[in-house]
Amino acid sequence: MNKVIYTVLAGVLFISVACTEQKSETAAEAPATETAGQATADAFEVKLSPEQQQASNIELGSIEKRKISARVAANGQVELPPQNKASINPLMGGVVRSIRVKDGEHVQKGKVLATLENPDLIRLQEEYLTTKSQLGMAELDQERQQILNEEQIGARKRFEQAATDVKVQRARLNALRTHLLSLGLSPKQVEAGQITATMAVTAPISGYVQNIAVNLGSYAQPGQEMFAVVDNTHLHLQLLVFERDFDRIEVGQQVLFTLPNLASEPLKAVIFSLGKAFEGDSRMVSVHAELENIRRVNILPGMYVNAQILAGEHELAALPEEAVVQYRNKNYIFVQEEPTVFRMAEVETGVSEAGYTEIKPGADLKADARIVTRGAFYLLAEKMKSEVAE
Repeated sequence: MNKVIYTVLAGVLFISVACTEQKSETAAEAPATETAGQATADAFEVKLSPEQQQASNIELGSIEKRKISARVAANGQVELPPQNKASINPLMGGVVRSIRVKDGEHVQKGKVLATLENPDLIRLQEEYLTTKSQLGMAELDQERQQILNEEQIGARKRFEQAATDVKVQRARLNALRTHLLSLGLSPKQVEAGQITATMAVTAPISGYVQNIAVNLGSYAQPGQEMFAVVDNTHLHLQLLVFERDFDRIEVGQQVLFTLPNLASEPLKAVIFSLGKAFEGDSRMVSVHAELENIRRVNILPGMYVNAQILAGEHELAALPEEAVVQYRNKNYIFVQEEPTVFRMAEVETGVSEAGYTEIKPGADLKADARIVTRGAFYLLAEKMKSEVAE
């Protein structure tokens, strides 16, 4: 009998212990599950203590309407007008006898860049002197024939022939004079007997020598470039704008642009011309803008630029720039949910100007939401600390 009682008591004790252990395991699992759910729900929330909030100097505000210039993105490069670049080649070939400039040197219009020697120059000057002498003889003969014609001694035909000879010789002399001038030779010096076998190659514009393609003793061919001179005082931008944005572009609008190789504040330009056709097979139109105040910046033709065209002011929803933070390559703002609780809300941003950034809020952001306008970076730092602690 006692044995049966002991057996029953032992069974009851075993069941009681098992139930107690099961309850303990369930109780232990419950807080873990609750904690995990809270972490997931509060992943974008930051809770501060009253002391932390006071030390952070957080300021609250709301999205407001501000006048911000709508901007059109464009890419392009620095261009040089054709009239500000000169490719210099000789009208008559010759051997290079002297080079009087260096690469990169600034030259004034008319400066002698090099001298060429060609024996044909001597024959050209001789022909000029011969023609001038023949013109003088033809004019004397015309005067005699005119006198004889007036006295009806000579034939009318001979007088007309003399007049024709004068016209022919005069036209030939004028052509030779123009030829000499184009080669840089003075007809007056030739008439004074100063015959030369060399001619000067001069700069047609003021600017910088960009390229020297000859050397002493080489033969410069007609049409072969010897020098290139560029005048960088009238650089401009050639930008490409998409078809969808072209109707927003007007002459006189301001352009802000940056150069990839220059880490500086955006430079300014003003649109002075709009393209009238698409560029090649693309659906893009060229826009030309004149540079402003670039004396202190070393800008060269051919440099690529990233530009934004200010296409008029518009009323846009905006927040101070410091209200927007970046987290994992996305833009966020902090919205106050409780006095010490703030929630991160992802937003899409637009243009920035005068310390404000255009905000394109998501559908879950209320119109009367209280947004952190100052101290957002402090809240982001606290969030990052909690992530490291976890």
